[in-house]
Amino acid sequence: SRAVGTFARALDCSSSIRQPSLHMSAAAASRDITLFHAMDTLQRNGYDLAKAMATLVPQGGPVLCRDEMEEWSASEAMLFEEALEKYGKDFNDIRQDFLPWKSLASIVQFYYMWKTTDRYIQQVW
Repeated sequence: SRAVGTFARALDCSSSIRQPSLHMSAAAASRDITLFHAMDTLQRNGYDLAKAMATLVPQGGPVLCRDEMEEWSASEAMLFEEALEKYGKDFNDIRQDFLPWKSLASIVQFYYMWKTTDRYIQQVW
């Protein structure tokens, strides 16, 4: 699933703009959304690996799965970190004052994914 995810990102123009290096694309492909999609595809195909692979990589190219981390720009992530420093986990205020174009669900999902990043670890320590 990681290889398919990395390959899909390499073929996707918008991914290369957001994540210009193969290393960054591979890191994005290793996150849960790609694995969950692959496992779901395997189950839907009766655990037949050949059928699941054909579903993941059809004739038109591999299926690209994106999660909330990939849908946010670097500037939006910086705004989020600034808002989090100001408001803590008051996601309604974060949305209202810093990210009104994002849904509350998107902000909360981003927060929990952001907590798994090196940026979070650097801020904690």
